[in-house]
Amino acid sequence: MRLFCVWCACAPFISQRGSAVKNPRRSAGAIFEGDKDIKVKLNYEACGRCSLGATGRWPIHYKQNFYIVVISAIAILLGFQSQVHAQDKKALERVRLTVPAKSLTFIPYYFGKAQRLFAKEGIDLEIIVMRPPLGVTALVAGDLDYSAAGGLSIRAAMKDAPLRTITFIQTRLSFSLIGQPGMTAARIRNVSVSGIGSLAHYAATTVMKRLGNEKVTYISTNTTGNSYTALLSKATDAAILTPPFTSMASLAGYPDLGNTFDVRDLQGGLVTRLSHIQDHREQVKAVIRGTLRSMDSMVRNESEVISYLQKDFALEPKIAADTIKILKQVVNTDGDIEEPVLKSIVEKIRQESGFAAEVPLDRLVDLSILREVRAELRKR
Repeated sequence: MRLFCVWCACAPFISQRGSAVKNPRRSAGAIFEGDKDIKVKLNYEACGRCSLGATGRWPIHYKQNFYIVVISAIAILLGFQSQVHAQDKKALERVRLTVPAKSLTFIPYYFGKAQRLFAKEGIDLEIIVMRPPLGVTALVAGDLDYSAAGGLSIRAAMKDAPLRTITFIQTRLSFSLIGQPGMTAARIRNVSVSGIGSLAHYAATTVMKRLGNEKVTYISTNTTGNSYTALLSKATDAAILTPPFTSMASLAGYPDLGNTFDVRDLQGGLVTRLSHIQDHREQVKAVIRGTLRSMDSMVRNESEVISYLQKDFALEPKIAADTIKILKQVVNTDGDIEEPVLKSIVEKIRQESGFAAEVPLDRLVDLSILREVRAELRKR
């Protein structure tokens, strides 16, 4: 039987002694043939180069060869990993997306970036916080690739800006009306909103109308965070809030008087230039895929989202857990919207903006690529 010495790879003819062991290479004497490891006693006849002899020590040339092999293997492995990382980084395409604020309305982009869901689509997503008017202006000028400000972009497109909404990440409003402890709807005299004429203002008026109290004053605070602060400082009877402020207030004992989770409107999307769709179609598809995968992962992997919210948004565990329950109710996982609902929302925007003539939907929205991407994903 032709057997090979483990230590020096020579091929002496020796006789088998003993039986197979699980890890013979830990033994001083070990040889192998193919997949069979056999424990044996090495002697001078077996291998003149690596005979243990009377000392029972490993041969010097084996130690030297062993260290050389290990060091070489480590060097090769590190070099290979560096090359792979460099290739991955080089392969990613930088894409710039503007959002109005780092808020949970736009968590599909933040979560997808953190989970490398966009990177898996070849996209290096850079998220830039910018006030919506500036963001839309920069997008039209070509300084940015995408915007998440759906409502304002629709308004800009109505004014002939060459923009198209290509995905809707949220078509249900995530606002809740939170009152002071012990507050009832009939006693509310004023409500804090992030801005007069904003979606928050619209949501507040919708909830107050449902509660049968429309004789209230709305106070602009500029941000939802400021509205939350006004509630805590008792500067207002109630405030219209979105996650995570909703959970922060309700878990602290402030009553939830009603929400707008069933109200259809545009509270986040994906918008780009018409020319960008035409010139970078594959990139557009990749960004849409990353967005869809992120929203799907949010719904399926609640524990991962909770962990992410604790780490990236500094939320306490209970608040993070309550927040994801709200987000799952409003996130638009398929990115699409029913045409009658879209027409209704566009008509409301048209009237609020003072446009006399009706605007064709295809001048504002292009969901053809989204639907193409979804069809491709279903086939996988």
